[in-house]
Amino acid sequence: MDLKETWRAVLGDIEVSLSKANFTTWFKDTNLLSVEKDIAILAVPNAFTKEWLENKFHEQILKTLQKFIKNIKVVKYKIVPIPPPLITVKAFQPAEPNKEEYEVKNHAFNPKYTFETFIVGNSNHLAAATAQAVSQSPGKLHNPLFIYGGSGLGKTHLVQAIGNEILKKNKSKKVVYVSCEKFTNDFVNALQTKSMGKFKKDYRLIDALLVDDIQFISNKEGTQEEFFHTFNELHQTDRQIVITSDRPPKAIPGLENRLSSRFGWGMIADISVPNYETRLAILKSKCDEKNCQLSSPILDYIASNIRTNIRELESALNRIVTYCQLNNFLPSLEITQKVLENVITYGKGNLTTDKIFKTICDFFNIKLVDVLGKKRNKELVYPRQIVMYLLRHELNFSFPKIGQELGGKDHTTIMHGCKKIEGGLLRNSNLKEELSIIKEKLYSF
Repeated sequence: MDLKETWRAVLGDIEVSLSKANFTTWFKDTNLLSVEKDIAILAVPNAFTKEWLENKFHEQILKTLQKFIKNIKVVKYKIVPIPPPLITVKAFQPAEPNKEEYEVKNHAFNPKYTFETFIVGNSNHLAAATAQAVSQSPGKLHNPLFIYGGSGLGKTHLVQAIGNEILKKNKSKKVVYVSCEKFTNDFVNALQTKSMGKFKKDYRLIDALLVDDIQFISNKEGTQEEFFHTFNELHQTDRQIVITSDRPPKAIPGLENRLSSRFGWGMIADISVPNYETRLAILKSKCDEKNCQLSSPILDYIASNIRTNIRELESALNRIVTYCQLNNFLPSLEITQKVLENVITYGKGNLTTDKIFKTICDFFNIKLVDVLGKKRNKELVYPRQIVMYLLRHELNFSFPKIGQELGGKDHTTIMHGCKKIEGGLLRNSNLKEELSIIKEKLYSF
């Protein structure tokens, strides 16, 4: 077999052990570049893919290669960028709009939001890699791309980076970035002013639609109906759709099944709370942006104590820099501890039962009276059990005390509810994701 046939065989072997989305994301544009003695060189399209294959799939790649080339002992990775595709005319390409009659204006993207300024870590690696892949071939791969995670974790940065990259490659592209709230307001305004024709042109005669915070479409039947048709129009003509949310599609209350299923047609990628190393890297990057120098102990203190999201990290950094500039002080660990004292105390010690109740009610779109009540339908029992679990594990309440907080429920009911969630965390990935997002909201400032 030649190199191409060998690699095709290797990919066939690897593909059966991975999900379609995983395989497509990491192996689609790879090739066996050369074999020299016992060293195999693989061509990969970008640094994201190189790092991911080295860290996550290296052993599997090596063992699979050895099935076909016995003497291979080392696998190396070389970045070989994919050339832009040739433009071809499609048989069923939609007609170009009359530009004199109508022209879509691109959203003014924030130039700071690029892939180069996005710090990649374990918490966001998949989302970053798929976002970059989408920007290179919009409409061809991962369509739609659905990114979810808590507030301030970088979803908007990634979405705008996609828009910036598409326009960087081709300024004539029509890329629309919009919040779900603005889409809703535009739709309502179009109905009131009888200008639905213009509204449809605004959102359908484009090359890419990037929508932030789609969860706000919850229970808006008219807006969901219009978004459904807009989605279909764009998707059927291979135009890119990128959507962000604070939770996965199936966890959005009041979202029609037909939309929820469509949001999962492409790639669903989550962004979670950054770990210590990523937080430290983000702080160093922000310091470079602001042209300020902070010592390693200061950066370590911030990264160790501000754990919620990127926005809070930057806010803490701004507090320290501003305080030192206004008072003409040199930054020190003592000053940092003083400036952030209230912030860090609040984040660690101010979780209350009221905040848990409010967060759960907001997340599941239910009323407190129903959480405290006796109704046993699934839509209420599940959130109620999560409240029990959080009161037990985050506030260390006894079972009888949790029962009192929940309207006088028996402690055996509380024990059962806590065990139900504890058991679910071992088996149910959706529950893990939801609980992670809920905790981010609980401890956000």
